[in-house]
Amino acid sequence: MRKLRFKNRNGILYYGLGDKFRSSRLKFTNINKNIIIGKFKQGLLDDELNIVNAKSSVDVVSLVNRVIEDKQSTIKQNSINTYFNLFNTHIVPYFKDEMVSSVKPIHIKKFQDALVEKGYSKSTINHLRGLLSDAFEYAILSEFIAVNPVKMVSAPKIKRQKKKHKAFTLDEIDLILSNSGGEIRNFLGISFFTGIRSGELLALQWSDVDFEDDTITINKTLSAGAIGTAKTFASERDIEMLPKAKEFLRSQQLLTGLKNSYVFLNTKNTHYINNEHFSYSFKKLLKKLDIEERSLHNTRHTFASIMLNNGIDALWVSNTLGHENLKITLDTYTHYLPKKEKMSIGFLEKRYKNGTDIR
Repeated sequence: MRKLRFKNRNGILYYGLGDKFRSSRLKFTNINKNIIIGKFKQGLLDDELNIVNAKSSVDVVSLVNRVIEDKQSTIKQNSINTYFNLFNTHIVPYFKDEMVSSVKPIHIKKFQDALVEKGYSKSTINHLRGLLSDAFEYAILSEFIAVNPVKMVSAPKIKRQKKKHKAFTLDEIDLILSNSGGEIRNFLGISFFTGIRSGELLALQWSDVDFEDDTITINKTLSAGAIGTAKTFASERDIEMLPKAKEFLRSQQLLTGLKNSYVFLNTKNTHYINNEHFSYSFKKLLKKLDIEERSLHNTRHTFASIMLNNGIDALWVSNTLGHENLKITLDTYTHYLPKKEKMSIGFLEKRYKNGTDIR
């Protein structure tokens, strides 16, 4: 904040910034000087002094952009990319040219309501609330505003609907794999029979594949064109290489095993920067075979459904998928677990078959 200056002209208090002064029409006393200083700090003299109010000159977009840039030293690049995507998609269009001092709680509520109406998830909305809140907190520290409008508005209540993933049947899998070839067939085969994410598969190196112990080590993922660390701590894992997965890995080894350290290579013999090639080929194949279109990520859901439907231990499935805990697996795939009509408690039936005198 620029320092206010005073002058005594014939006993009258004059105030100003720089070399220009104006009369307060008050006597030159310390009490009157403090009165003028108080008005100045409150911004009540901005018009008289021709000050472009600093509180109004800081825009929301610039502050949010600064908040994201400050996060770059503490979080992963793929998270930064997500934040910038949210920023450019939602914050820039809605708050364009909006100054922090002009944003009221009602503006935040309308912003949230518009997102809910468009069907955005609770997670997306909370990420946006977090970015805005951090920006307004920075504005408070910089004395641009006094109150954070985000904190005065509750997060919207969104009824979470469990998303049921329609898995491919074994017949559909056979049809897909028998009508594909080369790296596409191998990519889909490995995906269907390991359940690993596309990013993890495209980051996989031959040193991660142990054909002797039949295990696959997953400790990297492809995100935003670069190979980075696994998505979460739980995502770092060693998984069992099922015979069908081994078949497709062996087939892929014949294609790329001597060319580069990565399992899947693009035409330049380097790792892929995204899964668009495989996603497009998969979509085209489903259309050709007249199979209902589903995303490439559905291969992961299919793996989980096949395993759980056939009585494979849910904890094994959870660890193979790289979920942080069993609850995530059960919440997502409960509808695939075989249903038992009646629970048999054999040990109790045997113990009390002749009755008991317990009262």
